[in-house]
Amino acid sequence: MKKILPLLLMMIISSCSCQEKIVNESRVSAFYQGWTAGVRGGGSGINFNLELKKELPSNVQLKKLVFKGYEVPFDKQDDLHFMAMIKTEANQQKFEGDNSQSYSSPKSSIKTKDNEAILIFTKDGKEYQQKITNVVEKPALEYPSAKPKF
Repeated sequence: MKKILPLLLMMIISSCSCQEKIVNESRVSAFYQGWTAGVRGGGSGINFNLELKKELPSNVQLKKLVFKGYEVPFDKQDDLHFMAMIKTEANQQKFEGDNSQSYSSPKSSIKTKDNEAILIFTKDGKEYQQKITNVVEKPALEYPSAKPKF
């Protein structure tokens, strides 16, 4: 029994460190950019981008992102680029006094710092989470409501 416990502990520790390296070794950059529509009621949101330097193994799939209190799925742009689009509550009022229901991305109970995100991915059908830090904020996109007239 004394020999089995240390062996089991070593297996758990080594398997945890391998799981974290899957996304960390492939990740080049993670950044986000807020946006606001140029018309009242056009909405607002956050686009989260993840860029990889090498393709994820075939048994690993990025599923969701937890960021700034929201939990949204990833969209695969190509083998090295993934995007998660968060719709926020701001700029959804169509006119003064409009109290209709606003639509936003689902909230998450997991709390993170402003520059941290949690990637949820599956490996061989089993779900894992990995925290990434130092997520860079790029300047917000402010869409104009109409072309300038000059």
